[in-house]
Amino acid sequence: MQLFARSSRDVALTPAGEQLARDAPRLLAASQAAVRNARRAGKGDRSLKVGFMLGADLDPALRAFAQLHPDTEIEMKRIRWWNQGEALLEGGIDVSFVRLPIATEGLELVLLYTEPLVVALSHDHPLAAEGAVSVADLADEPVLVYADASPAWNAVWTIDPRPDGSHPRHGPIVRDMEEIVEYVRAHRGVIFLPSAIGEAFPRPDIVYVPVADVPPGQIALAWNPTHPSRLVGDFVELAKAAMSGRSSV
Repeated sequence: MQLFARSSRDVALTPAGEQLARDAPRLLAASQAAVRNARRAGKGDRSLKVGFMLGADLDPALRAFAQLHPDTEIEMKRIRWWNQGEALLEGGIDVSFVRLPIATEGLELVLLYTEPLVVALSHDHPLAAEGAVSVADLADEPVLVYADASPAWNAVWTIDPRPDGSHPRHGPIVRDMEEIVEYVRAHRGVIFLPSAIGEAFPRPDIVYVPVADVPPGQIALAWNPTHPSRLVGDFVELAKAAMSGRSSV
């Protein structure tokens, strides 16, 4: 099979070469997943890789799992809004706490609990002293946009469209909490966050004000069913039981 067509002046891909170039990323990801699965099989029941997003309540599930499987090593891996699904599909994580929305193709998902939303404001913002605000109160504020996020993610987390059908004015793009804090304190934009993230990042110059008229965020547990594992099954069931007393969707 010829992949390159050579002339005296240049080298170009043949149709077969172009197809291979298109398929290469998928094939590479599949091969990497196969290697990880083989290594995992070699470890048997001695290792479970658990993904998490900042602010997710992991402790009840982790404690319950450790009691049932005291000899299993739990490896914690931080994930972000832009790689929640990929980390599971590529095999780098066995099971993960994720925030919705997430592309569900190829994944199994169970909803665990909801979390109230807050808006991050500079401490000297006119609304900073309010006990709660509405989306309408923030109509004129630019909203920070999550970098590399899916359209569905940014629609939910920028509240677009608003309850009245309008669309928010987009502010700067952010990649992590540190950038969020700097833009908010400089009055460059506001952002909607789960309340748990505000609790994890207390700052004297940032205020997290509850938003009264938006749906709560949703935390789910996700895993790849093509990588069957007794440990994953146990972790899912234990997480569901451990979270049963929290607010539900």
